[in-house]
Amino acid sequence: MRDAFIKVLLKEARKDPNIFLITGDLGFGVLEEFANELPNQFLNSGVNEQAMMGMAAGIASTGKRVFVYSIANFPTFRCLEQIRNDICLMNNSVVVVSLGAGYAYGSLGYTHHALEDIAVMRALPNMEVFIPADPIETSLVTEYLVQTKMPSYLRLGKSNEPDIHRVKPKLEYGKFIEVIGGESGTLLFIGSIGVIAELARAEILDKGYSVSVASVPFLSNLDKEYLLNAASKGPIITIEEHSTRGGFGSAILEFLNVENIPARVGMVSAKQHDLSLTGSQDYLRIANGLTSSNITVKFTELLEI
Repeated sequence: MRDAFIKVLLKEARKDPNIFLITGDLGFGVLEEFANELPNQFLNSGVNEQAMMGMAAGIASTGKRVFVYSIANFPTFRCLEQIRNDICLMNNSVVVVSLGAGYAYGSLGYTHHALEDIAVMRALPNMEVFIPADPIETSLVTEYLVQTKMPSYLRLGKSNEPDIHRVKPKLEYGKFIEVIGGESGTLLFIGSIGVIAELARAEILDKGYSVSVASVPFLSNLDKEYLLNAASKGPIITIEEHSTRGGFGSAILEFLNVENIPARVGMVSAKQHDLSLTGSQDYLRIANGLTSSNITVKFTELLEI
């Protein structure tokens, strides 16, 4: 996802000198082409995330669209006050780019796991949250973000994530992107966890039920029409590589409640039962309950209600 992001950003920055990229001493091997080609639109602020966000807000106040790039836990938790006060409250045109969400940096331990970032960022005023599912969606969302001005949070995986989509989908603000349709229920997911949602769909199909699978890249503006249709078909399962508290599933439940849409909803999210665990992303997903079998069990349980 990171390669798709920087490829699009560089392409757009060549055309628009108001696009500016800041990194906190990260991205070596990824950002060099941008830095070397457009040195007046790039800044390595060093390891000082709080100051980095203040710089981003200041640069944005001059009319720039600023992208701030760092490993997921650093540009969120470490500098939350600066994001809240300097970017959101001042409505500055800054995109916080979070690399390696969830367990992508699994072997580095819990300090590098980003499992509460959605809950934090979606609570901030004026902040829009974007979570593409694969490199194709990442490219489309980046193109969209270049054209907008609102404070934004872009939650990415790390690298080598497979494409979920067989063909390039249409990106429309606030709309879910359906990967495959079904008649008996719906699996909604955010981010690269979509590969597990697809596996779960196959397991559920073996049980005689056809379910839709859809990506939700726009978390701050949910798709009422799609959710109404999903609720009428059968159970809805939300799937996220994030804590249960305040994340994607919570956002869906809040929306259904506010819109008075009755639905059977199950949440599959990170258990966080043992924060000492380290290992690969796949290992940590399994250890924390992010498996196709758990999705299938949750769906089957809701069928009986």
